[in-house]
Amino acid sequence: MLMGIFGLSYLRRDFKTDIMENLVFEGEVNGESIELSMWKDETDGKYYLFVPSWFYGEKGSFILHYPQGSGCVLIDGTRYESGEIWVDEGDERAHEIEIRAAFEEDKEGLKFSMQVLASQNLPSVFVAIEEKDGVISDVEFDNKQYLEAGYLEIRDVNGSLLCQQELDRFKVRGNLTATQEKKPFTFSTKEAVGILGMEPAIKWNLLSNSSDGTYIRNKIISDLAYECIDAYEPQGEHVELYVNGEYQGLYLLMEAVEFAENRMELGEDDYWLLEMELAERVALEPFSVTTQEGHNFVIHSEMGITEREFEEIERCLNDVESALYAPDGVSRISGKALNELMDLESFAEAWLVQELSGDHDTGITSQFMYANKKDGIWYAGPVWDFDGIMGNVNTPLYAVPEALTTSIEITRPEGNQNKNRWLAAMWKHEAFQEIVKEKYERVFRNEYERIRVEEIDRYTEQIYRATVLDSFRWHKSRLGWWFTRPKEYSDPILGDYTRFDTVEMFTDDVKEFMKRKIQFLDKIWIEDKEFCIVEIRNPAEFLEQWNNQTLYYWVEKGTAIENLPCYEAPDYSFDGYYKVTDGTLVMNGTVIEEDCVIEGKWVKGAAE
Repeated sequence: MLMGIFGLSYLRRDFKTDIMENLVFEGEVNGESIELSMWKDETDGKYYLFVPSWFYGEKGSFILHYPQGSGCVLIDGTRYESGEIWVDEGDERAHEIEIRAAFEEDKEGLKFSMQVLASQNLPSVFVAIEEKDGVISDVEFDNKQYLEAGYLEIRDVNGSLLCQQELDRFKVRGNLTATQEKKPFTFSTKEAVGILGMEPAIKWNLLSNSSDGTYIRNKIISDLAYECIDAYEPQGEHVELYVNGEYQGLYLLMEAVEFAENRMELGEDDYWLLEMELAERVALEPFSVTTQEGHNFVIHSEMGITEREFEEIERCLNDVESALYAPDGVSRISGKALNELMDLESFAEAWLVQELSGDHDTGITSQFMYANKKDGIWYAGPVWDFDGIMGNVNTPLYAVPEALTTSIEITRPEGNQNKNRWLAAMWKHEAFQEIVKEKYERVFRNEYERIRVEEIDRYTEQIYRATVLDSFRWHKSRLGWWFTRPKEYSDPILGDYTRFDTVEMFTDDVKEFMKRKIQFLDKIWIEDKEFCIVEIRNPAEFLEQWNNQTLYYWVEKGTAIENLPCYEAPDYSFDGYYKVTDGTLVMNGTVIEEDCVIEGKWVKGAAE
């Protein structure tokens, strides 16, 4: 008898849960239907139905679908059978949903609150795959090879159909971002398709921008490169993503870096495509090479690399590296000058993008380059991966706009082999410096300033509503993803979803970084002011050194250094910064007349 009671109790609970978990809201747009499912906020137990932009401020009519025969659904006290229409007034009023099992319809059922939240201004991407959880459920996601075929549909802000395609594959992409709960994706369509004004192609990426509180850092730098560089540079547009009807949030739909029509129209038969990569990642790649100076590259190839090709790539890279490190710019391997081994103009453009962005990956990872197999001349680009830029960094050096960070190889703690070897070495050559300065003044400077003054506000206005919804959708884990937060930011604790209206704080920080960066570069490259480089070492025991606590300040000669950091911790007293050469104390207000290295000193146990 007890077993029977427990069994009946389980069935009652299971029927209700089955209905709730499989409740689908079918909306109609332009005579076609889309299916949407609810999301549960685990912090308050409420459910939310995120709907696309064309529902904003409008009534929404939805056909309810749920397993028939097991029970019924009541919304605000009205019963709806599966297949019947329910109307939301578009006023964001919370609705009470009740689910009753078929054998206890006269009793109170499972109740919960549900609110409909409509987006605004953005197109929507709908992906349907068979096993959604197989793609996105693993938080750590160490198996990026798992993929699904499926179906793709894209609609504009009014719900008009832009694209319908079968998918050959849909899978997680990225490295650090792949370990975050909001996943980045890559997908390939059966046929080449043009999307949102971008040229037709098969392979596309969906960037999650999880660590970027502005959601626009990747967009503004890809725009800068597209406008300033004649060679191919990937474009991207903001969209909102639904996978099997479940809202995934705000994404940047980007063209993929690849040899293909309307992309890099070169061909793998004739060119190699390489990417600088972290030392700890190259071992996981099928094709990679490490140069004599310890610089790591991944070789991207769909066709595979023969042993002979690998040897040739290795030889060509070491040849360039030899010229880079030679004071006269001539390789000790081939006897060729640097400008005979690499296209200085394209590398100057890539160098400038890194410097203007303040990218913490500069010269280490996500830096593409390619070479013609016949002549072995290397070209930089396309540029890629800009969520950790403009102060949004986990390396203190790159949070300082008034520094020529791309020219620094960086002092790393023992065991960390990731250094900006190549781009730093390029800057030592006067001919390369002249190309960089000329391109900055003639091409990049005005476009960079135009983006700061005009485009940031325009992009933020367009995605504003989506940033609030995305931040709310992922808020349980999102606070731990950001590399940095604005000084005035405080964690939202109470209130409804609008407490995540924070994007302007983040974009203000980006504008300030860009303003200070261009003021500094104007002084050093246009006004020809003389600067001294102050290397600031912070070897404190309590500081995590892997991401480098060494800073570099550019101080105008004959002026005072300011804004020196002061790292403190319990049981430690900061004693000050001292010149490594003669032990002279350097503090805020000290006049700098020459390049120097200063090192912080701490006294343990003196803080009490």
